[in-house]
Amino acid sequence: MKNLVLFVTLCLSVVMGGAPASAQPTNLQPEVSEAVELVSILARTAGAREYNMDMAGQYTKDTEAWFAPYKNHPTVGYYQGLMQQYGIGYNAPMDVAVNLVNDGGRFRFAGDKSCMDSRWTNVNLVEFVSKLNQFYTDTRFHEFFEQHQAFYNEGLQRYKDNVMPHFHQDWYPRFYGTTPEQLYHIIIGFTNGGSNYGASRQLLGQPKEMFSVCGYYLNPRSGKAFADGVGTAMILIHEFNHSFINYLYDDHKAMLDPVAAKLFSLSENMMRNQAYPEPETVFNETLVRAAVVLYMQEYGYTPEQIEQEISQNVERGFTWTPEAVAALRGYANNRGKYPTFASYYPQVAKALNKFADDENKRFDKALSAKIKPLPFGNGGNCKAEITEPVELLGVLSRLAKYEEYYYGDAPESYAWDIEQWFEPYMKHPVIEYYQGLRQQYGIAYDAPMSLAVRLAVEGGKIVKIKEQFAPGKDALDSRWSNVNMNEFLDKLNQFYTDTRFHEFFEQHQQYYQERLANFNDNVMSKVQDGWFNNFFGKQSNELFRVILGFANGVNNGYGAASHPQGKPSETFIIVGGSDTDFSIPQNENYAASLGRMITGSLSSSVAAPIVDDVKKSTVIGKVADKLYQNNKQLMSNAGMNDGAEVLGESLTSAASIINMMQNGYDAQQLRYQLSRETTNYPWMPELVTALGDFAKNRGKYHSISDFYPQLAKVLNKYLVKEQQRHDKAMK
Repeated sequence: MKNLVLFVTLCLSVVMGGAPASAQPTNLQPEVSEAVELVSILARTAGAREYNMDMAGQYTKDTEAWFAPYKNHPTVGYYQGLMQQYGIGYNAPMDVAVNLVNDGGRFRFAGDKSCMDSRWTNVNLVEFVSKLNQFYTDTRFHEFFEQHQAFYNEGLQRYKDNVMPHFHQDWYPRFYGTTPEQLYHIIIGFTNGGSNYGASRQLLGQPKEMFSVCGYYLNPRSGKAFADGVGTAMILIHEFNHSFINYLYDDHKAMLDPVAAKLFSLSENMMRNQAYPEPETVFNETLVRAAVVLYMQEYGYTPEQIEQEISQNVERGFTWTPEAVAALRGYANNRGKYPTFASYYPQVAKALNKFADDENKRFDKALSAKIKPLPFGNGGNCKAEITEPVELLGVLSRLAKYEEYYYGDAPESYAWDIEQWFEPYMKHPVIEYYQGLRQQYGIAYDAPMSLAVRLAVEGGKIVKIKEQFAPGKDALDSRWSNVNMNEFLDKLNQFYTDTRFHEFFEQHQQYYQERLANFNDNVMSKVQDGWFNNFFGKQSNELFRVILGFANGVNNGYGAASHPQGKPSETFIIVGGSDTDFSIPQNENYAASLGRMITGSLSSSVAAPIVDDVKKSTVIGKVADKLYQNNKQLMSNAGMNDGAEVLGESLTSAASIINMMQNGYDAQQLRYQLSRETTNYPWMPELVTALGDFAKNRGKYHSISDFYPQLAKVLNKYLVKEQQRHDKAMK
């Protein structure tokens, strides 16, 4: 937001003025750890998705060549069992790695198990270390590690040259007024790709040690690691704050627990999805993220960078970031009164508690409306479907080890069938070609589906449908713009023919249809095609289609669109196919969650006529422009470039909540949806409240256009309050 930049752009002398002198922390430098590489490579060999990003160039190739013969090693099988039984993955392997020390060619566990992730609780660490040592010896791991010392040293030097100049250790004791309780280490995880993990160790009689395990990957354009020194440094700048903040929570637990619980409830699902599963963690993250903003201000980051930092935190569910920054600013301005950050904690708690209470009042008001049943429209209920091109691109992406497809928890039996059928084709030249598209052009995540909905099977071949585009419409996701489409389709058809894909697809028709029927009966039954046209009094010319992509992973959902020549434009949502029986009570919440997501996507299909309407309206157009300008970074990150588009999309999102209220979704589902949409559109509670009034007075307002004067008043009132909120933060 434009105004956010102002209240975090502080005078340097104000931020640091009055900070007491403290001992300087030790000179922090990046390191390589044999234990980290050992455990990471074991996880990679065992197939752990997060350790198979394969982004380290020649080092990845060397790793694959050296350890491929050991994929059936007993320790690999044992580790796979830990993954399945205890969920040992992501940060958990790094937790154990930093607690290992090498004594005479064998590793031993030297730390305190209580410092590790709870997933290790029931794991026999003596057995684990014994089997790890067996893998270490049998694979001649130390020889591999020694052979790559020059590579490791080059990576460490690049980190020192590109990243460390942006990290100023002396800021932390000056700002917090204390020296850190813990020691801190930076470990480069050369097998970890784009992932970064935090871990800790407590040796007997020693200070607690905190580790930031930073992933290593080569920039696709330059072929160099750590090319973005500033961006990489932000990870370190963030993590180092934890050493000064985390331990304080226990000292103020009685005061902070109620506040942390309120904040957590506002964005619980978003927090859990980011591996922040408890209120205390969210509270500590809040203060760390606010401290990063003040750090950025002192060391000359641009207003745009600061704005982006705040917007990203808001987008991730930390909607109270402005209040947290303002609270820390109050501390920085009054260091004579508050010599240490710990002495200021009651004021932090008070500020964040007020935000949480005010936010809950907004939510309660929005969800209190009683919405009478409204007509569904002429379309009835939507029906999901399955298409061969979507399944083909999903399978190819999975075989090419696109982590979002390969590791997307595809239905177990179906994943097994894919592996069995396509195992002879794992060296097929098209797979390597396709992997190259990811590395060179970023063809990943939703990009394959963006193309898949534009493909059809004709005469036993995969062809691209003929499209006709309205002004301003793009043919495909921009990542495809530099790909030779004729070459791609030729190679795709080569893969399609060589693998006998159509035969595979036909053999699974009964499997597809049974799950499709279950999905339609229990999930799609609440998704009402035509309801949004009726609600807004606007007719959309777009068709809405839901496709199940069984190779895409159960938890993956992608949006796409196509514009067939001579036919209405189509909006798609591709949902991961599932073995789940949605008819049983245990899965009722899951079915409701999917229905909510699909309803939200359906609402977007009617946005186009509203966007056109807003552009023509002098009444609502100015307000829409203000919403966009005041939230420009947030909206730009979401791909929206003008006020009409912002208002159109936020109106349809608000209408999806009205639809849920009409259809009897429970309070928890409604609150989650409102919380989620508020992180996308901060004015969402006011918008839902307004549309509730619109719904109750449809006899007076024949379409949303008639309601624009009332809507403009509501949104202008919101904008005034937001300005007051940021003005108060600046004082």
